[in-house]
Amino acid sequence: MRTRSPLPLRSGRGRSSAAPLLAAAAVLAALVLAGCSGGAADEAAPAPLSTAVSAAATGGASASADPSAGSTAQVVTTMTAFHAPSNNIFCYLAPVEGRGPYARCDIKEKTWTADPPEAGCAGDWGGAAGTRGSVGVGDDEAAVLCATDTLVETPGEELAYGSSISMGAMTCTVTEKTGMTCKNAETGRGFSVMRAEYDLFG
Repeated sequence: MRTRSPLPLRSGRGRSSAAPLLAAAAVLAALVLAGCSGGAADEAAPAPLSTAVSAAATGGASASADPSAGSTAQVVTTMTAFHAPSNNIFCYLAPVEGRGPYARCDIKEKTWTADPPEAGCAGDWGGAAGTRGSVGVGDDEAAVLCATDTLVETPGEELAYGSSISMGAMTCTVTEKTGMTCKNAETGRGFSVMRAEYDLFG
């Protein structure tokens, strides 16, 4: 696995970091505003990720992992929140209408940095200010995200080291050595993120 700690994003990353956030915001808005008719997400006031993840965290798993039972693999079909045993990496998997699933992970404390996109970032580059960071991947390239919210400390399942959780072609696996890795098996695109470094691949 190629690692970057720290490295600027490759050319074109600024564009790809915005698209998955808009797609995820649409999913999250639909979760919070259940029963409303479909349409474009309100970009000026997207549904808070922490609220939507909290509401979705208790359902969606077709198999439940027991952190004390060691390595497990499970499959989910609805938006599901989870975190690493270190309580430093918080993630979700979410379906995106008309596209493959989307994975996002936010890190509570990091030492890596990433150059912001040339177009700039209206939110916090890489996540909340200071030591936090945010990365995501869907059908497009993995990217460090321009985020106006955070997944840190949201409720969700603790994924034991060596365990994985999948939605469609997207699988996230947590290990002590590489932190959280999320990869789209159809495109080969994904990311690994941990306190000291991150890697965008595919």
